[in-house]
Amino acid sequence: MSVRVLKDLQPEAAIEFLKSELGRRFVQVAARCAIDYQGRAESRLPAGERLLMFKPDGTLLVHTSTKLKPVNWQPPGCTFSAGREDGRIVLVASREKPKETVRITLEDVQLVVSMSLADGEALDLVGTEDDLQAFLAQRPHLVEPGFKFWRRERASGRGPMDLYGEDAQGRRVVVEVKRKAAGVKEADQLRRYVERERAARGEVQVRGILVATEVSAKARKYLDELGLEHRELDWDKLRRNAADLLAASQRTLAEWRG
Repeated sequence: MSVRVLKDLQPEAAIEFLKSELGRRFVQVAARCAIDYQGRAESRLPAGERLLMFKPDGTLLVHTSTKLKPVNWQPPGCTFSAGREDGRIVLVASREKPKETVRITLEDVQLVVSMSLADGEALDLVGTEDDLQAFLAQRPHLVEPGFKFWRRERASGRGPMDLYGEDAQGRRVVVEVKRKAAGVKEADQLRRYVERERAARGEVQVRGILVATEVSAKARKYLDELGLEHRELDWDKLRRNAADLLAASQRTLAEWRG
């Protein structure tokens, strides 16, 4: 692991460091910041102390000191940039499809660090449905080749859709993820989400895919009758294969922290 810590936190030095590291290495910034989002909606997060994470695959995560989920995030595929406006550092994460922009204005920078993580395909996979959603979001090809992941837990009016994106033919795809075996109840949950999305999208085609460790025969028949689909993935096998790599990664992190 190669770690670079920026010692000079003045704006000019920080901007040059970030320009050289963003999109190439895993970058973390601890700072007081305000966040503006523009895309399918608009939002503003007032200034607060947060940890920003920029991954080389274009993923952005913004964490506070509490709770599991980030308060703001963007999936893989973002382009990062760093500049200065009105004397403050401004970081921008942008995507073209769908068109989204996250602007982060830094006020009090406490830490800027970058590192290269040679982790191969190590999975931090605990086994909850939230973990599995994150896993598939990072590896959308496991849903199907050509699947482009857009967003997790997208609001549908009937509950959040686990994964939402587009297939290779440009059709919208709703993915429902289940940790255990799925039956008719879970298949019907997918049906409700897809029906709602089809009603909202008009002529745009919408597919639905149920992903679980096992899908019952009744559920498969039910899905077939509705023109919906399913995938079976062995989560336990994935977790077992990742256990040794994850343990090694944790040991390395502990040694680096001293």
